[in-house]
Amino acid sequence: MESKMKVHFMGICGSGAAPIAIIAKNNGFDVSGCDLSTSGYYKDALIENNIEIFTGHDLSHIKDIDILVISPAILDVSPNHSEILEAKKRGILMTWQEFSAKYIQNEKFVISIAGTHGKSTTTVLMGLVLENGGLDPTVEAGTTFKNWAVGYRIGNSNYFICEADEFNNNFLNYSPSIAIINNVEMDHPEFFKDITEVKDSFKNFIKKLNDPKILIVNEDSNAIGEILYDLKDWLNKEGVKVIGYYIDNKIKFPFHMEYKAELNSNTPEYSSFKVVNGNNEYTFKLGLIGKHNVQNSLGVLITALELGVSIDSIKNSFENFKGIGRRLELIADIDDIKIFDDFAHHPTAVATTLDSIKLSYPEKKIFAIFEPHQLSRVKLFFNEFATALRKADRVIITKPFLGREASKNIEPVNLDMLCNKIDVNKSEYIENSNEICNKILNEVKSGDIIIVFGAGESYKLSRKIIDVLKEKTMFK
Repeated sequence: MESKMKVHFMGICGSGAAPIAIIAKNNGFDVSGCDLSTSGYYKDALIENNIEIFTGHDLSHIKDIDILVISPAILDVSPNHSEILEAKKRGILMTWQEFSAKYIQNEKFVISIAGTHGKSTTTVLMGLVLENGGLDPTVEAGTTFKNWAVGYRIGNSNYFICEADEFNNNFLNYSPSIAIINNVEMDHPEFFKDITEVKDSFKNFIKKLNDPKILIVNEDSNAIGEILYDLKDWLNKEGVKVIGYYIDNKIKFPFHMEYKAELNSNTPEYSSFKVVNGNNEYTFKLGLIGKHNVQNSLGVLITALELGVSIDSIKNSFENFKGIGRRLELIADIDDIKIFDDFAHHPTAVATTLDSIKLSYPEKKIFAIFEPHQLSRVKLFFNEFATALRKADRVIITKPFLGREASKNIEPVNLDMLCNKIDVNKSEYIENSNEICNKILNEVKSGDIIIVFGAGESYKLSRKIIDVLKEKTMFK
C-alpha cells in the first residue's frame, strides 16, 4: 500500500521539505530524512512527529527506501551526490513538489497561491481563514506562524492549501482547483531568461487548473493583465471562472466577478480598508501594514467567500492575523528601538516594505541592513535595488548570500558601487557582522527603526543586533 511506502527526504530541515515530510508522516508514510545541518527551526517539529533525522548525507540512507525526495536546490548544489545518482538509477528520485503533487495533493481540493511576492503570507492567512471558518484545511507554507508554531497545519478535510513557487517551474507539478496569483514580475534570473519566460511559466500553471477551475488574480500587476489577454480564448473555452481584484488598476477583461478595495488608514498595528463587489460593500481591519498585504488579503477574501465562509468569520480572522515569521516581523523593541526581520530580497519587496514602514511610522529614522541574495539577482536589479534602498535613512549592505549559486563561480558584484549609487553619504558595504553591530550601536537612537532584509542568513545578524542593544541597555 502507498501508505506504507518508505520515503527519505534529503535536505529535510528546509522550510519547503520539512512541512511536506511531516504531512506525509501524518498521512501514513514511513518518513526519514537527512540534512547537512539539523539545527533549523523545523528540527523540533520533525522529532515531535517521530521522524528520524541523520546529520550529513550518505548512500546508506536510501538502502531500503521507496522514494528519495529532494529540494530542487540540491540539484544545483550537489547534482552528482551518490544518493542522487543511486536514486536516479533506481528511478525513485523526485523533488518534494513532485512528491506533494503525486501523493499528498492527490484527490484533494487544492488551493494554490502563486506570484513573485506574498505567497507565504497569503497561504497562511488562507489557512487561518478556512480554519476559523470550520473547513479544517491542511496547509503547507515555507515559513512559521505563531498560532501553529510551525508553517504547516494538519487538517482532516479535503482542502489542501499550498504555496506554488515558479522557480524551476515547481508549480507546474500542481493541479489546483483554485489558483490565486498575487503578482508577476521578473525574478530568479538564475533560472528564467527574461519576463517572457516568467509569463509563459505562469500561463502553463494556469493551464493546470482542475475543476471547478477558479482563477483569482490581482489586476494591479501589469504582467497578469498581459497573461490574461494572451489566454483569453483558452480561459473562455475551458470555462475557467476568472475573478479579479484591484486597488488602483482595473483591467478591461471579461471577469466573472470583480472586487475593488480602497485603503482607509494605516497605523503601526493594522490596515483598514473597504471592499466593493457589485452591490456588496464590506469594511475590514487587517492586522498587518502596507498596501501589498491588503492586496494579498483580497485573494483570501474572495476564495473564502467562494467556499461559503461567513463575512463575519473572515473579518475576525483578518483583524487577528499578525503575520508570519520573517515578513516584516517585529522581533524586538529595545529602548524604543524597533527591530524588524524581513524576508525581502527582490527590489520591489524591499521598496514596498520601506514604504509601508514610512507610512505607519512617519518621521522615524529608518536603518536598512540588506543582505543581497544571489549575485545574479543583484546584477539584474542593480539600479532597482539602489532606488529601493534609497528610501531608507541609513543603509548597510552585508556580505551576499550565494545560496544555490555558491558553486557556479559567478563574477562578484562591486557592492561599494551599489552604495555609491544609493547615496555615498548614507550607505556603506560592511562584510563583518561585528563591525555592523558596532556601527548600529554607535548610531541608533531611541525611536529609530532597524529593518534587516534578506532570505539567507540575515536572521542571524538581526538576533546579534538585538543582543548588543540589550547589552547596551543593561549598562545604562
